[in-house]
Amino acid sequence: MNCKICSSHSEKIFSKKILLKYDTSYYQCTHCGFIQTDTPFWLEEAYNNAITSLDIGILKRNNELVQTIPKFIDTFFPKSKKYLDFAGGYGIFVRLMRDLGYEFYRQDMYCENIFSKHFDITDTDVTQFDVVTAFEVFEHLENPLKEIEDILKFGDNLIFSTDLVPQNGNIENWIYIASETGQHIAFYTEKALQIIAGKFGKKYYRKKNYHIFSAEEFSQEQIDYAFHDISKYRKFFGLKKRRLNFRIERDGFLEKDYAKIQQILHDSIKDKI
Repeated sequence: MNCKICSSHSEKIFSKKILLKYDTSYYQCTHCGFIQTDTPFWLEEAYNNAITSLDIGILKRNNELVQTIPKFIDTFFPKSKKYLDFAGGYGIFVRLMRDLGYEFYRQDMYCENIFSKHFDITDTDVTQFDVVTAFEVFEHLENPLKEIEDILKFGDNLIFSTDLVPQNGNIENWIYIASETGQHIAFYTEKALQIIAGKFGKKYYRKKNYHIFSAEEFSQEQIDYAFHDISKYRKFFGLKKRRLNFRIERDGFLEKDYAKIQQILHDSIKDKI
């Protein structure tokens, strides 16, 4: 079997029962370390529910995202205005980010939009976004290069999350394999993500399980501030040193969004009369 990322030879490393019933082999690339499964014929069954009952960390994860992602956006993309959360699930992250003043919209073809209704990609004329986010998406991709290319059609800058293959440890029993759900079928190393970034003309940046593809070259000060919480002092116009702060003050969209939805509801009633 050839690697889906770099086309090098991939060797079988273990087998699992997907959805607790389908014997499936996992293969690791001898060059970039990317891990893939047999052809995932079970995906339709696996996605009977877009978000599985095992994803009990969804609220904790979104709380962590709204602590981390605003800092990334303000530091690395300070001129950005419009944002898209790709495969945004129930819309939790989009709603939380709009409350903080980031004009986010949600995209997801498979999951009901519960928390950010009226702020879906179908509700805006915007087709190109300054920053696209994709959290816990890459591990679901059957054809990673093609599907990542499709994501990047929405915008040039991509912030995403996915756990990397453990360098030292028992990969077969790694919790991220999640064979019970059958949805995780692609697992990346840092080298694999670097190769992907290069294929699309992007630079690759990483903080733990957070990753960025961007054509922009970030300064060391930006990286230190956003990734390592290091805030250096710098002299401004020869005057007293001040601590660098890349954060941007924003007004939340909560009241504006409430008014918009209220008007939509009123208009829908008028149309029925």
